[in-house]
Amino acid sequence: MALIFNTPIEMQNGITVTDGYGRVGVADNVDGNQLQQIVEVYVSEQTFIDGKAPISIEDFIPTLASPYNRDVDGTDILALAHTNLQAMLADAGYSTTIVLGE
Repeated sequence: MALIFNTPIEMQNGITVTDGYGRVGVADNVDGNQLQQIVEVYVSEQTFIDGKAPISIEDFIPTLASPYNRDVDGTDILALAHTNLQAMLADAGYSTTIVLGE
């Protein structure tokens, strides 16, 4: 799974990335009642595959903590993280699409 940016990303140096590629990481805490989520944004999927460093989005912190209830929310925390981060990015003005892996 990945988040594909539909909104251009302007970096601090003035360079614009037109189709950013976001990789999501997630972990539930010890008590199992909160998810810790992060999105690392790359210039493209190929730059991620090539092991290049993620880019920084100006004034944007790519982490999120969300309440979690396994009985209500289910066990697919990676899918939940994508949805939660997509909403956070939308609040920051970025449109993204969740893309399933092959």
